[in-house]
Amino acid sequence: MLVKRIVCTVEPHQRRSFHKAQMEWSALRTIEGFIAQFGGWDTVDPSTAYLYSFWENRDRYEDFMENTHDKIFGQSNQGATYTSINVELFEGTARPTEIDERLRHGVFIKADVINCAQRPLTNERSDETLLFSDATERILLFTDPDTAGETGESFMVIEDWRVHRNDQ
Repeated sequence: MLVKRIVCTVEPHQRRSFHKAQMEWSALRTIEGFIAQFGGWDTVDPSTAYLYSFWENRDRYEDFMENTHDKIFGQSNQGATYTSINVELFEGTARPTEIDERLRHGVFIKADVINCAQRPLTNERSDETLLFSDATERILLFTDPDTAGETGESFMVIEDWRVHRNDQ
C-alpha cells in the first residue's frame, strides 16, 4: 500500500477557496487503485492543511499521476489556493480494510513522521498504530486519537474532503 502525505500552507483569505478546490478531488473515487483520502486543518496552526491519500500500490498511484492527476488539479484551480506544498510518499503493508476500519470514520486524526535514525521507535506495531515508511529512514505513524503522548500533527477531518472508492 502507498500513502501520499500532503501538507499545504494556506493563507486565511485562501481557506474558502482551498476548501472548495479540495472537494473536487471526489473524482478520485472512480480511479483504479485508489482506496481513500481524508484531510483537515491542523488543530494548532489553522494555516496548515493535511491530506492523506491511500493507494493499493505504487504502480496504480503512478498511473493516476501520469494520466489523471493534472486534469483534476487543473479543474479545481487548487494551485492558486495555497502558498506552499510538501508531498511525501510512504509504503506499508496495511490492508485496505485496516485503513477503512481505522480511518474511514475517524473524526480526529493523529499522525507523526519520525526519522528513525534520530528517534528510534520504542514500541512495536500495535492495534493503535499504523506504520508506513519512505525511501529513507523515516516512518509515518497513525495513532489512535485516544493514545496518550504528543504527535507531530493532529487535525479534525473535514467531511467534504473525505473520499472513498466507489466499491466501499
